[in-house]
Amino acid sequence: MTRRTRRRRAVMAVLLGALTAVGTGVPMANADAGDDRFHRQKVSWSSCDDGDLPLDCARVTVPVDWARPTGRTIALKVRRHRATGTRQGSLLTNPGGPGASGVRYLPEAARSWRGAVTAGFDLVSWDPRGVGESAPLTCPDGADAALRAVDSSPDTLAERLTQEAAVRTWARRCRAASGPIFDHVDTLSNVRDLDVLRAVLGEAKLSFLGTSYGTRIGIWYADTFPTRVGRMVLDSAVDPASGNKAFLNGQAMSVERALDDYLAGCADRAGCPFSDLGQARGRAEPAKGRARGRAELAKGQARGRAELAKLLRAADSRPVEQGELVSMTAALLRTPGYWPGLDAQLARVLAGDHSAIQPTGAVDVANVAINCQDLPDHRTARQVLADAERTARSRPVFGYEFTSGTMCPNWPNGGVVKPRPVIARGSAPILVVGTTRDAATPYEWARSTARHLANGRLLTREGSGHAAYGDNACVTEAVDRYLLDAVLPATRTVCAG
Repeated sequence: MTRRTRRRRAVMAVLLGALTAVGTGVPMANADAGDDRFHRQKVSWSSCDDGDLPLDCARVTVPVDWARPTGRTIALKVRRHRATGTRQGSLLTNPGGPGASGVRYLPEAARSWRGAVTAGFDLVSWDPRGVGESAPLTCPDGADAALRAVDSSPDTLAERLTQEAAVRTWARRCRAASGPIFDHVDTLSNVRDLDVLRAVLGEAKLSFLGTSYGTRIGIWYADTFPTRVGRMVLDSAVDPASGNKAFLNGQAMSVERALDDYLAGCADRAGCPFSDLGQARGRAEPAKGRARGRAELAKGQARGRAELAKLLRAADSRPVEQGELVSMTAALLRTPGYWPGLDAQLARVLAGDHSAIQPTGAVDVANVAINCQDLPDHRTARQVLADAERTARSRPVFGYEFTSGTMCPNWPNGGVVKPRPVIARGSAPILVVGTTRDAATPYEWARSTARHLANGRLLTREGSGHAAYGDNACVTEAVDRYLLDAVLPATRTVCAG
């Protein structure tokens, strides 16, 4: 994925894949096997409470390479919160990333989802292969620092070639440190793991709630095992028909939309460093007509975008700082509740205090490796730069930053998946949730995913932010009703806020 990937350690992301028994490297018999030794294994659960929250943990064995199931194995770390009422089954969930730990996320989900869903379901999550406590990918000392020292938004062919060479060296060193699992962290393998989890939990059908990247897991599970889908929710869905180029363009579009919303609200936030660029005047002149006010507001937003773009360009000579600045800004833009914090951070940077944008952690190797194995990208350096220039014309602030430094072209074992719409014919109904101003996964992805699914239903949230379940009461109520009672929201249902 782009350097954008390492620039965002929290949520986001998201994406695609394609798995059918034909063309995946997995023999047909294995792709449909539900009675192999992995599915039949007995799991031993032990207490792993989080404070006063009772939880169980276990290890589940899966092969490193699903095309060679008799070869090496790894152990997936799994965590469970038992149903507090009349149990209906297990609800598996993935929080996104890719690279986010489901084991660490589960206590948060169990606490924030308290109510009918936690009463009716055992909530279960896991660290996907290569992540957290499930054979995590690692990089040797010094590898990340060497990669960070290279310009992550190359402006010239020479800079792009230098970056590609640095990425190859970094990936080679991380691959050697991680071992064989490095080549098998793709979502197609993760889908096979998920079916093992379903089986060892004793569920004939999979109930699943995936967010952001977690929807990629759900989509390809439905494509691979459509008749094993029980109740599935895809919140902030991705588009399985996208390759790496389209994915990066979509994410740049989403963040630019979030930036527009952020700037439009500057007049209402005393700490916004861009509030003196026209937004306040546009809001304060209703007597001169709404059109005049909108025009002034638009001018203020344009000035704010230009100022932020200038700030990003000014950091170009300091690659580490520039990458962190892009990462911090994009991450905080995703959640409106974080905008006051972003105001404060950007105000410090504009005043010359760069301590707010120092590197805060290592490169997220799992995030990069999963995305690059999932997303085919065989472009040359010249093609990457030409595409980045085109993207920047319509996404002037983040377009070039998100696309010119992609790490995925020529990735080792990259492009496992062949992008295409997923139909999942024969599956149970699948509920797809999309937010119109989603700052990480464009609403267009959710709409396209739901439209192509043979049994998909789109639930729209009108508003900003990333991930609607648990954040929007209307969406939460609709999802809970579907999960508990198998009642889908009406066609073209829209939730405000």
